[in-house]
Amino acid sequence: MLSVLSWILTFDLGVGNGLRNHLVPALLHKDWIKVKKYITSAYVIVGVLVISVAVVSFFLFQIINWNRIFNISEIIVPQVTLSTTVYIIFIGVILQFFFRIISSVLYAMQKSALNHLLGLFSSIIILVYVWIAEPTNAYISMIQLATVYVIAINAPLLFATFGVFMNSLNKGRPQLRFFDKSYAKDVLKLGGVFLWVQVMYMCITTTNEYLISWLVEPAAVVEYTTYNRIFSLISTVIVLLLTPIWSAVTRAVVEKNHLWINSLYRRLNVLAFIATVGLFCLIPFLHWAFNVWLGESTYKVDYIFALIFASYSSLFIWNGVLSSIANGFGRLKVQSVCFTIGVVIKFPLAWLLVDMMNSWIGVVLANVVAMSIYVLFQPVWIKKWLTK
Repeated sequence: MLSVLSWILTFDLGVGNGLRNHLVPALLHKDWIKVKKYITSAYVIVGVLVISVAVVSFFLFQIINWNRIFNISEIIVPQVTLSTTVYIIFIGVILQFFFRIISSVLYAMQKSALNHLLGLFSSIIILVYVWIAEPTNAYISMIQLATVYVIAINAPLLFATFGVFMNSLNKGRPQLRFFDKSYAKDVLKLGGVFLWVQVMYMCITTTNEYLISWLVEPAAVVEYTTYNRIFSLISTVIVLLLTPIWSAVTRAVVEKNHLWINSLYRRLNVLAFIATVGLFCLIPFLHWAFNVWLGESTYKVDYIFALIFASYSSLFIWNGVLSSIANGFGRLKVQSVCFTIGVVIKFPLAWLLVDMMNSWIGVVLANVVAMSIYVLFQPVWIKKWLTK
């Protein structure tokens, strides 16, 4: 449910990313009127979008059979329980839609660590609940956990919003009178391209669980997640390290500090290469990791699966490096084309490979092919741009 409903977060018209890129120069030059106009315009756009989505979904959800959508029998989870749980999570997600604008502001302020701290607080809230919750039946537990999830993802964002605009960014606090159509248009214009890239990237990377559930069975998602959690550890750390790079590159472009960008790009390539080697070195220790995490004899390691997942996670790392530089430039044409081709390829290829291999690993292999296109072509453009 989270995998599917979190797709909604992608459809913010690219406002967050558009705001992030426009806000960096305004903050650099301390143009507080411009800062106010960009932030206010972003909040108004997303606010209108959230209200519209909430109204439409209220009527739409009445006719959707979620058991059919998620391929889950009503014997396992009754329709009323699943519908209630989905609606609770949906409300939480669209609230997050609005509150997470503060994340784009923090990225533009070069305070990415605070964003990750907010994510940590959300995880801690959920962990504490799971730790102290009294055992009950599965149906009540789903609804309770959904409710806690809604609180966990939104409360830290809400506190951060008040904290930032009452203190460090007091001069840039949004006020409705500073809404400006031309600034909103600027945010949407760049954001529209970001939106397309986001949607295409989402279709490649966040549909695995759903495809596995449909092409194989929901239970197979658990084994996929087990491999993915292990191999995503290194790529997640690298992507976290790369988070401030985007806005730093945007700032360097404004300052015309191209030598620094060139030096940074070389260092990031070295980092990505070391991380990739580390992922493949992890394979011999996979059986031990499974035993420590899940207990002995839980899963027998399939080393072909492990090689595919190591390749998949390494592509995430290279994608992170390349996207950080390209997004900082605000040049998204290569991403847009490559990810679109990747989406066109992935879905029929996943179906074909699952059928040929008789395993869910075909979905992951299709992902490897789809993501390779961008990782092959983007470096050519970046090298050409830096040389120029």
